[in-house]
Amino acid sequence: MNTLEKNAPNWSRDEIIKELKIFKDIYKRRPIKDNLHGMRFPHMFATYFLLKKIKPSYVIESGIYRGQSTWLIEETLPNAKVLSIDIDLSNRKYISEKVNYSNIDFKHQDFSNIPEDTLVFFDDHVNHYQRLMQAKFFNIKNIIFEDNYNIDKGDFYSLKHVENYNGFNHNYSKKSLIKTFYIFFIEILKKFILKKYYIDNDKILFRLRDHIPNKNDFFNIRKNIEIYYEFPPIINNENTDKKPILEDINFELEVTKEDLSGYNNITYLKLF
Repeated sequence: MNTLEKNAPNWSRDEIIKELKIFKDIYKRRPIKDNLHGMRFPHMFATYFLLKKIKPSYVIESGIYRGQSTWLIEETLPNAKVLSIDIDLSNRKYISEKVNYSNIDFKHQDFSNIPEDTLVFFDDHVNHYQRLMQAKFFNIKNIIFEDNYNIDKGDFYSLKHVENYNGFNHNYSKKSLIKTFYIFFIEILKKFILKKYYIDNDKILFRLRDHIPNKNDFFNIRKNIEIYYEFPPIINNENTDKKPILEDINFELEVTKEDLSGYNNITYLKLF
């Protein structure tokens, strides 16, 4: 396997554990206690740690769901400006008066006048290769990918797929295929009936997630990244062979093992 890992920051285990002791009390204050299908403890802690170390003045969050990550960004960086993006804002349970919200996809935003230290947090299950190209276009250098799925996991093309020259073949259920066909049919029908109707490509392409294997994806990403760092799991996890933070350490986190198992190689990149 090739590796994208490059210039990993020299953050010591003791340094990470020190922050973990602080974060476990912050986690108790989270607004959504049962965040099913959303961020769990390991990725919330990793995001908290990375935000504290990078200290961006402007954070773009792509993929809100219920709003747990929005709360976390505010809690970690109270003075940062935040833009939270989701094409469907209806699932939010935590809504902040200090955050700017948008249902316009990341690639269609106006980022012509953002700070140089801007960070984008992707938790939108969109092709990582495409998101990297878009961030590069906007000159956004700091990126966190919340779910960097292994090649046998996930529902989109991730950096792990890139590393393995694997591509991504989305296994659609019959129900999903019927829904995709229905959406496509409705869009075509509207185009046929309404002469000035614009087909919503994003609505269709979001459901068509296959990515043909292409080894050039690896080399194109590799040459554009200054830093690639996969944050370690808190406890042993089947999704990685990385040494866990709490290996051989007696440390009470007061969270369930199910919560601690929610780890999918959360990754920080810095682009040139």
